[in-house]
Amino acid sequence: MPVGRRPAAATGILAAPGPRPKRTDVIIEVLREEIVSGRLPRGARLPTERELANHYGVSQPTVREVIRALDVMGLVDVRHGSGAYVRGDSAYLMATALQTMLQIESVGIVDVLDVREMLGRESVRRAAMNATVGDVAACREALARLDRVADLPDVDSIIDAISQFQRLLAAAAHNPLLLALETVLINLLLQIQVKVLARRGVKFWRERSSGFQTDRVSIVDAVADKDANRAAAAIETYLERQREAFLADPDLSLMRFSDAKAIRAAADAVSSVRIPD
Repeated sequence: MPVGRRPAAATGILAAPGPRPKRTDVIIEVLREEIVSGRLPRGARLPTERELANHYGVSQPTVREVIRALDVMGLVDVRHGSGAYVRGDSAYLMATALQTMLQIESVGIVDVLDVREMLGRESVRRAAMNATVGDVAACREALARLDRVADLPDVDSIIDAISQFQRLLAAAAHNPLLLALETVLINLLLQIQVKVLARRGVKFWRERSSGFQTDRVSIVDAVADKDANRAAAAIETYLERQREAFLADPDLSLMRFSDAKAIRAAADAVSSVRIPD
């Protein structure tokens, strides 16, 4: 929090008609609103537990409960010995919420692929209409990196190259919500494959990536030509072929997000989620 900036008071909520809410819930909601509104900017340090306790007229254990809740919500990052800092990362918040939903509902991989395909079609249509020269150049640079997949030294490098291409393509649509949703799903699907197919090594991943390169080129060419229908058809082919690869793989086809490997993969996906600038 900037020097001299005091958090908002909680008196308005407490004075509202109806059942009196718990004090902790009120403070959580006030601080949540301060963060999501940007009044507490990303990276700002919250006041100390003592300062917050004095400001809200509660005990320090109550403040610790509030901070723990904000940490679980992904709104603050607690650094032991330093304090709590505003996270305010929309992609991270969306990823954590989606991760929880996928696990509670025991969603299957194929269900996620369905949603990814629907979003991907709309995203490339918009990309064909909205992509800048710079967007197309960035996608072609990502394609060139994947053309050299044989030179990539390990699985992590290959996964990063695939993810970068897909995220840059989504970014070319210039729709922040579509981008955030696709970024989360891209990370989830890639991390699931990494966890489940970990034993297969770099050679397998080079061959797997190369098998989709023609599809990627077709998508970018259509976007560059501003042909929305051709772009949508190209990404549908790309994602349908990925679906076929998932369904044909006994280690992936029946995977659900409540499975142990999927839970670990989802956690890794959440921690690594990043929306392109």
